[in-house]
Amino acid sequence: MVTVPMNQRLHPYLRERCAHGTPDFPVGFYPCQVPRDFHKLAFHWHEELEFTLVCQGRLSYSIDFTPLEAQAGDLLLIGPDTLHAAQQLPNQQAATDSVVVHLSLAGLDWADACDQRFLQPLRHGQLKLPPVVRPDSPFYEGLHSCFLRLWACRDEQVPYRELLFRTELLRLVHLLWQCSGCRAHPPAPRAPHPYEEKLKLVLGYMQAHYAEPITVQQLADLCGFSQVHFMNIFKSAFGSTCMDYLIHYRMALAAIDLQETNHSVMQIALDNGFQNISYFNRTFKRYYHLTPTQYRRTRRPCPSPQKP
Repeated sequence: MVTVPMNQRLHPYLRERCAHGTPDFPVGFYPCQVPRDFHKLAFHWHEELEFTLVCQGRLSYSIDFTPLEAQAGDLLLIGPDTLHAAQQLPNQQAATDSVVVHLSLAGLDWADACDQRFLQPLRHGQLKLPPVVRPDSPFYEGLHSCFLRLWACRDEQVPYRELLFRTELLRLVHLLWQCSGCRAHPPAPRAPHPYEEKLKLVLGYMQAHYAEPITVQQLADLCGFSQVHFMNIFKSAFGSTCMDYLIHYRMALAAIDLQETNHSVMQIALDNGFQNISYFNRTFKRYYHLTPTQYRRTRRPCPSPQKP
């Protein structure tokens, strides 16, 4: 898979069951316009390394429970299995290009000295990546040129594309070790968020069962917490309540369905966990400032003009 059409770009982020790229070329290329493609990407994670260039504007990120603001020119480095989210800033438009790649493409399955010393620590979160690299960083020029070469490989016509991409991916790994200040030995594993695994379990459950009724008690039971304790932990980690997160997640999937399918608004509401169509319509308009029908009309490509 090379450049993903606009109406498919959010799937790998929202539906983690989807693969990035293909088994023989596990790479996804994602050009996004904000707010056209999203105004908020809910917290998620994936096995792949994500490398993003902010091309235009400003937007808000949270990477590994650390909030930050990124602007045009910044590079974002998101390691495998790292929780992250993105959100439009008020009255701000933005554009990003992202390369999402599985480290197996760099030789993760070879089990040689390079794999054990450099790739495995990166895969398992033992290499502490700087979440954002700004243009004034001494490592920016090398990382930026590496990103541009990786991004150029989205074109299937690039000669020896797969070989070029692997070459640049290995160069990226080399640069990541340099800018992390770890040239000789793998560092000690980072200290995880105390409830990271439980929170990932909760997010995974919501993403798998979003079409079904879900209660706070169910989510708290997954963690073995009381409702109050669970809600406090979730709000502290993600900046929103678990129910707000779930509603946003359902809204984002409903928006995709409105673009990609011809299902009725009622069917889309039901498919995404809303049993009350009036509530769905009100909530959708609050999120997107358009009714579902208006949103579908504005996001669908215009039909080709008919010959007289």
